[in-house]
Amino acid sequence: MTLEQPNFASFFSSLYDSAGRLISANMTQDYILTADLLRGDTFLRTLTNTLMAFDRPIGETFTMMEDDLRGAFTSKEKDSYAPIEPYIHDGKLHIRGMEFDKMIMIPLLMDFSQDQKELDRLYYSFPAEDKITPYIHDTIEGMNAYYRKNPDGLFEFYPFAGIDPRLHSMRFLEDFLEKHINTSHRMHKDHTIPLKPFYGVKIYPPLGFRPWPDDRETLEKHRYLYSFCEKNRVPIITHCDDQGFRGVSAEEAWKNTDPASWRTVLENYPSLIIDFAHFGKQYAFAERNNIASMAMRLKKQPDSPWFTSLIGLIKDFDNVYADMSFSGCSDEFYEELLNFMGNETAENREKLLSRILFGSDFSVNLLKVESYTKYWSVFERSPFTDDEITRIGGTNALRFLGFGSEKIKEERNSYPRIRP
Repeated sequence: MTLEQPNFASFFSSLYDSAGRLISANMTQDYILTADLLRGDTFLRTLTNTLMAFDRPIGETFTMMEDDLRGAFTSKEKDSYAPIEPYIHDGKLHIRGMEFDKMIMIPLLMDFSQDQKELDRLYYSFPAEDKITPYIHDTIEGMNAYYRKNPDGLFEFYPFAGIDPRLHSMRFLEDFLEKHINTSHRMHKDHTIPLKPFYGVKIYPPLGFRPWPDDRETLEKHRYLYSFCEKNRVPIITHCDDQGFRGVSAEEAWKNTDPASWRTVLENYPSLIIDFAHFGKQYAFAERNNIASMAMRLKKQPDSPWFTSLIGLIKDFDNVYADMSFSGCSDEFYEELLNFMGNETAENREKLLSRILFGSDFSVNLLKVESYTKYWSVFERSPFTDDEITRIGGTNALRFLGFGSEKIKEERNSYPRIRP
């Protein structure tokens, strides 16, 4: 996203309900305010670097990311790790001596549409806006801009469209899914954008979305969304750490985001394909101050109750995934995850390995790492084997999207598409 898409009024109003917990809920030590970040002018430089990325048009951001992997920028950190050669050179992506021809990019759009009841509380009240449709148009233009500027680029885009059913009518929801969501399960040709350009749905509970709401009208819309995705094998990605862009109080956001809140959904829609972003990471220490979490820390394993809950969903449901976006900013995350998996049975370890997805959370991850290249370097240094790196970064993601290896070998489809 750019700075144009977010609903900042909603974000600031959320602080009113829990101002006393502002520091613990949004600025926890592990999340942003690390010791390294508070040293000298590092915080200001990090914040400025992040805002510079958000200030670019979407297409320029895509180009900047690829240019970064091509070695176009120079690290300003002392003793910063960098690959001997850029990750992209000679027309391919290189990692650990392995070569890859293409990079599937999944931009995730968030639905920042507004609730009229909340707006009516304000002095400067105005009719609620549909903010997802303009965001969709901006993203399509951004992808086209990238393709025009980078005819030999490695990126191919399979974005997910954000939608929050509670903020829209049933008619809007039905039209939205029919118009924008691609159910072909086919990869498109190089540098073309299908007429239905979105290959999944993005859900963001911290803005107020409840996976299984109490009121009947909202639940009906949620159930329509879940039924559509299950029937058409459309994957969902939902936010799953206790930080991020909130539109409600921290307490409500955490209740909505807890992986356990999705169990009822999955019991009703067991074939639903859903990825929990950020691997259920919790930064607020108060939420991890229990005996079970302390025991996990002693074993140098992930100590978040949400992590444990998410692992339970992966074991119980065949189409639940977890991705490492943003959590993968630190070496410790990978070490703790591997320690946990090492204590699992061979069967469970294999099940977990088949459900882990690579992700970056760019540009938000710039709050923790200097660059896209730096994020990749942390992944490359992780304790995963080369085979596991390939599964996490390739095989698993293709299966999650519905592009099985047998489909990749097929001739790419020829349905109508938008030309750059």
